[in-house]
This record gives sequence, C-alpha cells and structure tokens, in this order.
Amino acid sequence: MDSTIARTIYFGLQYLRNEPVVKALEDLRRSQFISLDELLAIQAKRQLEQLRFVSQYVPFYKKTYAPYKEQIHQGQTWEDAQVLMRILPVVEKQEVRDKFNQFIPSNNNKIKTHLDKTSGSSGTPLIFPCDQNTWAYRHALIFRCMANYGVRVGEPYAYFYGLHWENATRIKTKIRDLVLNRVRVSAFDMTPEQAMFHYKNIMRHKPTHFLGYPSTIYELCVLLRERGIDDIHKLRLKAVFLSTEPLRPYQRQIIEETTNSRCVDMYGSAEGGGNAFECPDGSLHISSEVTWVQPRDPNSQSNEIIVTDMMLRSFPMIRYAIGDDAIFKTGNCVCGRPHPMLESIEGRSGDPVILPNGRKINSHLTGYIFKALAKYGVIRRYRFVHDRGQGNLQLFIVVTHDFSDDHMKVIQDEAEVAFGEDVDLTINIVENIPHLPNAKHRDFIQV
Repeated sequence: MDSTIARTIYFGLQYLRNEPVVKALEDLRRSQFISLDELLAIQAKRQLEQLRFVSQYVPFYKKTYAPYKEQIHQGQTWEDAQVLMRILPVVEKQEVRDKFNQFIPSNNNKIKTHLDKTSGSSGTPLIFPCDQNTWAYRHALIFRCMANYGVRVGEPYAYFYGLHWENATRIKTKIRDLVLNRVRVSAFDMTPEQAMFHYKNIMRHKPTHFLGYPSTIYELCVLLRERGIDDIHKLRLKAVFLSTEPLRPYQRQIIEETTNSRCVDMYGSAEGGGNAFECPDGSLHISSEVTWVQPRDPNSQSNEIIVTDMMLRSFPMIRYAIGDDAIFKTGNCVCGRPHPMLESIEGRSGDPVILPNGRKINSHLTGYIFKALAKYGVIRRYRFVHDRGQGNLQLFIVVTHDFSDDHMKVIQDEAEVAFGEDVDLTINIVENIPHLPNAKHRDFIQV
C-alpha cells in the first residue's frame, strides 16, 4: 500500500475514534528540545492535575489520598509534585485486581474509552479501560521516536509480535495489518522453515523499518545467517525498533550486523504508557511530558521502578509497581534533549537466583553469559530454569548447525565465571523452547 494512503487511513480512523493523535504529536514535538525547567513545569502541571482529578473522582484515591488532600490541592511547583510522588503509597498489581472497580472514576460515563490489557507476563492479564487522550499520546510517543530516524506514519513495516491461534482473532488481525500497512511475523512461529516464509514475505512487502520483540527479530536474523542469506540489508531499513522485552547487547549486535541498520530501544507498558525511547545518540530518555518514572526506594540497592501514566484518567494507576528493574543514568545527553535518562532496562524484577552454593545473584545476569558468543550467531534461543525444589539450575538452548564443542566450552566457562565453580548447571540442547502464553521471551524462570 502507498504510504500516503496508509497515513491518510490511519489518521482518518483515529479521527473517527476521537483520538487526538495529531494534536498529541504536535505537543510532543514542541517539547522535545525545550529547556529542563520548561519540561519539569509541564510534568509538574500534569501530575498535579491527575492527583487532583483522582482525589475528587476515583474511589480508591479519594480514600487513600485523604491524608494528602490539602497538600495535593496546594501544590504548584515541580518540587511540590516531587515530594508528593515520593510519599504517596505505591499501588501493587494485586491491589488493582482486588479493588478493580475502585479505580474507575465516578464520572467515567463522560470519558470515552477503549479496552487495553497487559501482556500477562507475570500472571493473568489485566484488562482495563483506557481513554482516547491517553491512547493518542501513547501512539504519538512512538511516532515522535520513529520520526527521529526518518520514519513517517503509514510507511510499510514488518511487525514481530504474537499472533493468537483463534481463527476469528486472526481474521481481525489480518485486516488490521492490511490497514496499518504491515507484514506480521508471528513470535509463536519461528522454525527454520517458517523463517524462510517470513523472510520472503518481508522482502515482498519492502518495509522501511522493523518493530517488535527483540527475541523474535534476533532469532530470524540468526536463522537467515545460518542459511547463508545475507541480503536483508538490501531493504535499507531506516531502523529496527525494539519493544516489550529487554534488548540484550548480543541481540543488538546480531540484528544490526544482519540488517545493517540501527537498533532503537523503546520501553513502555499497558499500565505505564510510553516510558522511555532511545535517541539517535544512544540515550534512553524518559518521556517526562506524560510519564513519571522513579525508583521504588531511592535508598535501596534494588533497581525496581514504579511508573505513572500522567495522562490516564479512565483507570489511573499512580505510583504503580510495574515489576521491572531499570538503572537510571545521570548527566546530560549530547543530543540536547533535557529528558532524564535510563542506563538500561533489565526486565522483570523478582527474587534473586539462589544458586546451589547458596550465592544470590540477580536473575538478569544470566543474559550476559552469551555476550561472548554474540558475534557467532549460533544460539537461536535459550532459557535458564531454576528448580528450587531440586536446588539445581538447567540451561536449555536451541542452536544452529554451526554450533560446536568450542561454543559449548565458551558457555560453560562464562557460566562458571558468573555462577561459581561449584554450581550444579546442566546444559541441554533442545529442538524447541515452549513460548510463554504471551509470546514474550524470558531468559530465566523458576519452577
């Protein structure tokens, strides 16, 4: 489909849905290079507006924020908002599930909404009403990021994401993909045979960019390299945009080498909106105009963060424990954007891995064992499984035909350095690793 036609269809549909994407995008473009003081003023204004709204209309917050009501209504500056965002109670996931109706504002009949849902990577998905203004800003944040790499709305792209097996859902998905000018690559369906099918579809569609799961794009690149197919770079992609999962260094290396294009990290969630986006100079900037991202406990060694989508009115989740770990970055970026930065997104937070030798390590450490093998592209997929009952650690790997004993030795040596010489680690080469229900890849699980 012609990009201009696709762009017209998209914005036309957003207009019919009463989602002010154009207005939101113009607003976000204006704030991209403003001063830090101006950015903080916008953030403070929007956060205080949301706090006043929920204090008046949302049953959960009317009760919870009663002790802070006067402080909320007297707040004016960013410092005032910052104090509140440090002392207001954290909202936990289970609390939202247990008190779902209390998070819906009493004037909700005046707010037009569409249902949104979480991925369910940490349990049962949460389905909640998301208002049109919030939807608009979430889309606009992605478009602003893509525009920095020369991508315009409506350009053809390859979408690496899940695809439900239900026929009715698949039909709706095909229509949506057609309207949005994209070819879908199912994260559930990446066998060597299907990789060739997806590759041919992608080359016929001639996308200007990729968007989706890092693990799925990485695995396609590995399978193409295994078959000696090295012409995907002829697409001259403007960028490869990665979302939904943490982007690991070894994945970035293989994807960029295979496509000969830049990887761009994007971090967001259904509950917290578009939280951070990578700029052309490589910094992951927090979208402070619309989101408030902060450490759960600034005095703790933990990297767990809590998030707030400041635009969300139909189902506000303020200081929400998203369950992710991230590392904040200090200083200023050479790109000139005043937005604060994250060093990296580490992924799901949780209990540390307790090894058989009693040592505790961060579960994210497991992803770095494969860094030394990145340049070879011989690991398609892997997963560590910690059996807490048996007290052992197993590694399951899906490999290419080029995988050798030397590569196995590298994994063993790296694991020994990471875990210690006395760790009971069993490495299993398997044909396939089952997908999780939401199609996301996770490096490590506990059973």
